[in-house]
Amino acid sequence: MHPFRLRLAQLALENLPFTRSRTWTLLDINAADGATTQFLQYYLPYSTVFGLCNPSIMGPRLPLGQRYLTALPHTFHCDCVIAIAEPNQPVQALLNRVEAVSARWAVVIAPLGTAQEIDWRQWGYRTHYEITEEPEDGVILVAVRDKESHPDEVTTPRVLIVSPVRQKPTILKHFLFGLQQLDTAGIETEYLFIDNNDDGHASQMLREFANQMDAPVRRLRLPVGEPYNRTEIQHQWNESLIWRLAAIKDGALQAALQHRFDYAFLVDSDLVLHPHTLRQMIAYGREIVSQVFWTSWSPDQPPLPNVWYTDFYTLCRVSRSHEVPPEEQRRRVEAFLSALAFQPGLYRVSGLGACTLIARRAVEAGVCFSELRGSMLMGEDRHFCLRAESLGFSLFADSTLPPLHLYRESEVPRVEAYWQLVNSGVQGAELNRQMLQLLLGRQVPAA
Repeated sequence: MHPFRLRLAQLALENLPFTRSRTWTLLDINAADGATTQFLQYYLPYSTVFGLCNPSIMGPRLPLGQRYLTALPHTFHCDCVIAIAEPNQPVQALLNRVEAVSARWAVVIAPLGTAQEIDWRQWGYRTHYEITEEPEDGVILVAVRDKESHPDEVTTPRVLIVSPVRQKPTILKHFLFGLQQLDTAGIETEYLFIDNNDDGHASQMLREFANQMDAPVRRLRLPVGEPYNRTEIQHQWNESLIWRLAAIKDGALQAALQHRFDYAFLVDSDLVLHPHTLRQMIAYGREIVSQVFWTSWSPDQPPLPNVWYTDFYTLCRVSRSHEVPPEEQRRRVEAFLSALAFQPGLYRVSGLGACTLIARRAVEAGVCFSELRGSMLMGEDRHFCLRAESLGFSLFADSTLPPLHLYRESEVPRVEAYWQLVNSGVQGAELNRQMLQLLLGRQVPAA
C-alpha cells in the first residue's frame, strides 16, 4: 500500500463515530488495491470490512476476515462507508458514490485542497482538519455523517462564562473589556468570576464589571492561599497551586450543570477575546473546543499555540514505535504550526486549554480537571484532556479567531494594535499572520 493511503486510513480509524469493540459492517468504497481494507480489518477484529477494489491492481492480501468486491450488489447495506480519496481525485464524484450506499455512517478522508470547495454541511457532514506524521501530506479534511443524528435544537443556548481570577489590574481591565465586546446575540450568558485576587483593586474591577453588564454576574470570593509568582520571564506554578485551581474549575463546571447551562466557557483572565469567539465556538457543535492563541512562553522563544498533540507539549504527531530525530521533529512541528496559522480552521488535537467551551453532555459524562492517579503529566488541563478522550470526547481547536494573550505586563501595549486588527475585519490566515507579526515585533512573510 502507498504510505500516504495508509496514513489516511489511520485517520479514518481514529475518527470512526462508533466503538471498535462491537460488531459492525463497513465498506471501504475506494479500496484501490485492497490494502486499506486489510488495514482497517486488522484493527476492527469484531467487524467485517468489505473493500470495493480495482481488480487490475489488486494483489494478494493476508486474509483477516475482510471481503473484497469488484462491484457493489444492488442490495448491499452496511453500517459505515469509509472513503479515502486519492491526492488528485475529484472528491465530489467520490461523495456521490458514498451517498448512493445504504449506510448509517459515512467517513470521508481527503486532502484539504481537493475537498474545501464542497458544501459539507449541505450534505449533512461535520468536518474538521487533521495532519499526519508526514508534513508533505498537507492538511487533511475529515468529514463524518450520521443519518440518525438529530442535533439538539437549542434556539437560545445558555452559556456560563467562567474565569478564575488572580490577575494584575493592568491586564485584567483588557480581559474585562474583551468580555464586554463579545457578540452574544441569541445567546443567554451569565458570568461567574472566582475571585482569588491578592490585589484589592482587581476585585473592585470585578464588582464594577458586574454593575456595567446587563447579563447576571456572580463573583465568588475565595481566600488567596499561597503566593503565585509571575515575572517577565515566566509564571511559576507548583503542584498545590495547580490542583487548587483544578478544584476551582470543577466547582464551576458543577455550577453550570446544576443551573442547567448548555455550555461552560472557561477562559483565562489574561486573554483579550475576539468578539466573534463565543458564537463561532458554539456554531461548531462540538462537546469540547478551544480557541487557539499564541504565546512566547519565554521572551527568547517564538510564539507557540495553547494546543498540542501528545504528552506534555509535543507539537506534532509521533508514533510510539520509533524515535523521531530532532531535525525530523522540527520539520513536523513547523508543519503543524504553519497549518494552524495559515490554513486555519477546526483541528482535532490531543491537548488544549485556557479558552475552552465545554458542552453540558461532557460534564454530565464526568469530564473534569481533577488529578488522574497514575499520570505524571503536570497541569490540570492535561488531566482534563486525558479524561475527556478516555470518555469518548474528541478535542478540537479553532485557529481562525485568535485572542491576544497578555502573558506579561510588558505586552499590554499590544492591545491597541490587536483591536485595530479586529476592527479592520481581517480573520483567518491574514489575522494570524498579522498577529504573529505583532507578537514577534517584525515582519512575518505571508504563507
